[in-house]
Amino acid sequence: MTLNPNLMSKNNKEIRSISKKTILWSLFLSIIVLLPNIFFVFYGNDFAKAFFLKPAFYLIISIFLFLTPALVLKMRTFFLFQGIFVILAPLEIAHIFLNRMPVTTAFLLSIVDTDWNESTELLSSLIIPLLCLLVYCFFYFFIAIKKIENVFLFRSMKVRLYFLCAFAFVVLSGYTFVSVNLHHFKYNKFDKKIFTLANEYFFIKSYSITPYPYGFITTMYKVYTIKRDIRNGREKIQRFYFHAQKNDPVDEREVYVFVIGETGRYSSYSINGYQRETSPLLSKTKNLISYSDLFSEANITSSSLPIILTRASAKDYKRAFVEKSFVDAFKEAGFKTYWIANQSASNSFIRRISKDTDDEFFMPIDFESDTNYDEKLWKFFSEILEKGDKKVLIVLHTLGSHFRYNFRYPISYEVFKPSLRGAFDYNMISVKNKQMFINAYDNSILYTDFFLATTIHKLDSLNAVSALAYIADHGENLFDTPENIVFHGGSKFTEYDLHVPFFVWTSDEYNRVYPGKEENMIRNKDKRLTSDYIFYSFLDMAGITFPEQDLSKSIASELLKEDSIRYMINTNMEVQKGF
Repeated sequence: MTLNPNLMSKNNKEIRSISKKTILWSLFLSIIVLLPNIFFVFYGNDFAKAFFLKPAFYLIISIFLFLTPALVLKMRTFFLFQGIFVILAPLEIAHIFLNRMPVTTAFLLSIVDTDWNESTELLSSLIIPLLCLLVYCFFYFFIAIKKIENVFLFRSMKVRLYFLCAFAFVVLSGYTFVSVNLHHFKYNKFDKKIFTLANEYFFIKSYSITPYPYGFITTMYKVYTIKRDIRNGREKIQRFYFHAQKNDPVDEREVYVFVIGETGRYSSYSINGYQRETSPLLSKTKNLISYSDLFSEANITSSSLPIILTRASAKDYKRAFVEKSFVDAFKEAGFKTYWIANQSASNSFIRRISKDTDDEFFMPIDFESDTNYDEKLWKFFSEILEKGDKKVLIVLHTLGSHFRYNFRYPISYEVFKPSLRGAFDYNMISVKNKQMFINAYDNSILYTDFFLATTIHKLDSLNAVSALAYIADHGENLFDTPENIVFHGGSKFTEYDLHVPFFVWTSDEYNRVYPGKEENMIRNKDKRLTSDYIFYSFLDMAGITFPEQDLSKSIASELLKEDSIRYMINTNMEVQKGF
C-alpha cells in the first residue's frame, strides 16, 4: 500500500505542533517538580560560597534523575507520577528554608511520632497555607492531565541509550572530580589508597545532598527501617529485666544526668593539661572530677554507644542487642527517665532505648545545620526539672564537636583564629589547613565547657542529691600522626580517637548522702579504664543494685579493678588490643 506523501507531511507537522505545546507545558511542570532542588542550590548550607561547578553539577544530576522515569513512562503518566513529590515538596522546601538543608530522618520521625491531637492542632493553624497547597496541586494535576500528550519523551531505544550513557558520564565525572579534591584528606601525593578514601567520603557526603525526591525517598525508607528495627528490638528483649532496685532509699529528691558527648579529645581540654584555655569554667567547678585514663572501646559513634549504655564490651559486643540499657535499669528502680538529644534520631539502637523512657525529644535537624547548638536542649531539660519528679534520670545526647566543628558554636565562641566559618568545601580538608581545623575544634571544646558548666549550675541550683557524668563517645584525629590522619573511624585506631574526656560532678547533698562513693570516685580518677565501666559505674553512683552488678567495674566502689589489657573494636568489627 502506498501512502499519500501530503498526508504524511500533514500528520508529521501536526505531531511536531503538538510536541511543541507538550514540551512547553512539560518544561513548566518540570520547574515545579524541581523547585526544592533549585531552592536548595541558592539557599542550602552545602552551596554557600561554593564554587560554580558544585551547584551546577548538583542541578545536572537532579535533572538526569528527574528524567530517568521518563525512559519507561509516557509523558502524562510520568508527570502524574512526579505529582506525588509535588505534594511532598512543601515539606522539603520548608525544611531547607528553616534549616538550610534537605529533610532529615529526625524531622520525618518527629512527624511520624506526633500524635493525632498534636497533628490536628498544628493543621488547624495552617488553614491558609493548606488551601494554597491544595490549589497549587490542583493546578499541577490539571495541566498534567489536560495539557500533556501521553507520548514517550524518549521515543527510540537509541535516544534512551544516549541518555543513559550521558547520565553515567556525568556521575563518573562528578565522582572523579570529588575524588581528586578529596585525596589529600590523608595523602599529599598520588597513591592508590586515595580512591578508597575518596569513595568513602564521596558516599558519606552524597547521601546528605542526594537530589530531591530521591533523597526524600531514601530518608523515608530510613524512617521505615528505624521503626521496624525498634519494633523488632523490643520484641527480642521485652522479657529482659535487670531486677534493679534502690536498696538505700533516699528521702531527698534525686536527679541524675548523663551527658553523651561527641568527638571529644581528652588532650584538648585545659583541665586535662592542654596549653590553651579551652575549659575555664569546668576548671573552676566545685566537686568536678576529671578522669585521666579512660579510653573508648570504639572509635565511631554507632559502635561506641552500645558499649557505653549497656553491659556490652568490645569482646562481647552482641550483648547490646539482647539486653537493655542502664536507662531501663533506672526505670526498673523507680526513676522517671527522659532522653533529650541533638542527634542520632536515625539510630535504631538509640530510638529503641529512648522510646521506653517516660518522654523523649530529638531535635528535628541534624549535624549539617549550622544553628543546632547544644544549648537548645536546655529548654526541655529545664521543663523536666520543673516537673519536680522525686527520682529522675535525664540523658542529654549532644553534638559536641561533631564535624563540621565550626557549626557547633555561635560566633561569640570563635576565640581561636583563624578558624573555619560557614559552609566550606570538603577539599579544604588538608594538612596545610591544620591550624584552622585545630582552632575551630578548640572553639567547639570551649563551647562544650560552657554547656557542661551551665548544665551543672542548673543542677546545683536544685539543692538535691544530684550527679552528672559526661563522656565523649570517641575522640578525633587532627593531623597529629606522621600519616596526617584526620577525623576518626579508621580501621586502625589511634590514641587520639580513643582517649576521651570523662567528667563526674556531684552536688554537696550527694556527697553528704554518699560520702564513701565520693571518696572512691576521687581515689579512682587516674585508674586505667574503658567505656565498658560506664554502665556499672553510673548505676552504682545512684545506689542502684541488681543481682549481676559488678563493682570491680564501678568508679564509685573501693572494689574497682583497673583494666590490665584494654580491648577495642574497630570499624571492621574486629577486636584488637588497645592502648
